[in-house]
Amino acid sequence: MLRPLFKTMNELTTPANSAVSIIQQAIASGADPAYLRELLQVREQWEASEARKQYSQAIADFQSRCPIIEKGDKAHNKAYAAMDRIWRTIRPLLDETGLSIVWTVNQLTDYGLHIEGEIRHKAGHAVPISYDLPMPDKVTGQNAAQQMGSATTYGRRYALCAALGIVTGEDDDGLAAGTSYVTKEQADELVAILDTLVGRETALVAMLEFAECESIDAIPADKFAKCKKGLLTRVKK
Repeated sequence: MLRPLFKTMNELTTPANSAVSIIQQAIASGADPAYLRELLQVREQWEASEARKQYSQAIADFQSRCPIIEKGDKAHNKAYAAMDRIWRTIRPLLDETGLSIVWTVNQLTDYGLHIEGEIRHKAGHAVPISYDLPMPDKVTGQNAAQQMGSATTYGRRYALCAALGIVTGEDDDGLAAGTSYVTKEQADELVAILDTLVGRETALVAMLEFAECESIDAIPADKFAKCKKGLLTRVKK
């Protein structure tokens, strides 16, 4: 009878027992190939589980430390946080928490621009992120490449903020804690109207730009009426 390579789960999953080490020990002991496959499968499952735990902890750590990023940039007379401002703010935190962002797909579709990427952790776990947006109307003075570049930056900014829970706005140390936002019922009402539109994503982007926020539930209460009116105007068209 073959001698088991590892007597306990702790022996198998200890960091010192890498896949290479397990193979070497198996060969030395004359282990059956099927037994070796089972050992490696257990090891891989354990590593994947540990990587997920480390990723979750890193995300929680990042979000607890990431500040509200100031909307210190302007375009079309509206304040926003540009991609480079966001990146300069979060890059040190990404390094410290072992997180990284990788963009893998950037292509035009029948709908518009499709972007895909991953949030990765140094332990090996990765979570996919994606964003779809209609291509904006052609801007005077921009060629096709510049238009594509602008749309790409816009899409990545929204995808990044949504995936990492980044908030942009004015950080007044709680002085604006009394700011009123749309209620859940009002947000649901806006979503219901959006769902009736053929150009839903275009309307959503326009509404959020008008409200100067990143999501429907962050729309200030005093802008609800105008947002609703704007959507209903699109419905009539």
